[in-house]
Amino acid sequence: MAPQALASSGSGCGGDFNCLRLFYNSNRSGSSTYFWGSNVSDLASYTFLTSGTGKGLVVKNNAASALNDSPYPATVFYNSNYGGACDTLTAYAIADRLHNTYNNDASFKLNYSSSACYTFN
Repeated sequence: MAPQALASSGSGCGGDFNCLRLFYNSNRSGSSTYFWGSNVSDLASYTFLTSGTGKGLVVKNNAASALNDSPYPATVFYNSNYGGACDTLTAYAIADRLHNTYNNDASFKLNYSSSACYTFN
């Protein structure tokens, strides 16, 4: 289970307006986990929670696609502590295959975007 001090995770968004869903496989398939509430500087403590391929595996360096279920942008980073290459998902954007962070995702920021990132609209 995810450490609650960092962010909440689960199989749904829990009504939060900042919600990012990461999937184990491309095209938003396989197991997934929703994140809401705050940024995560290191995804190593989180696992994929829903049924499907990848369930129980660590999210860090294993997410292939994403859904930003939020009216605000969300940015996934290659390195822990929000560093390196990145992918930004604008409001309600879908990334069927992450561009810069495909299976190399280590952290993310909610309600954050950067022109240095690949952008999914």
